[in-house]
Amino acid sequence: MSGSSAASVAYLILAVFFSGFSLGVVAMVAVAVRREDRLYSLDGPAPGAVARGARFFTRFGGTGSHYRPRGWT
Repeated sequence: MSGSSAASVAYLILAVFFSGFSLGVVAMVAVAVRREDRLYSLDGPAPGAVARGARFFTRFGGTGSHYRPRGWT
């Protein structure tokens, strides 16, 4: 196997790995968002591990850690 062929195989493996990881994160966030919308749980703690992970990846804080505009009661 020549050097350029081995490098192209390595790049292909890395591309498949990172695209799979990205697709997994997007799917996890989609499932968690759907569940939180169904349970109306965005103003409280996350209902499960997937929702906690999605909140971590999207940097969405729970109760009291996000900005509230002036006059919001």
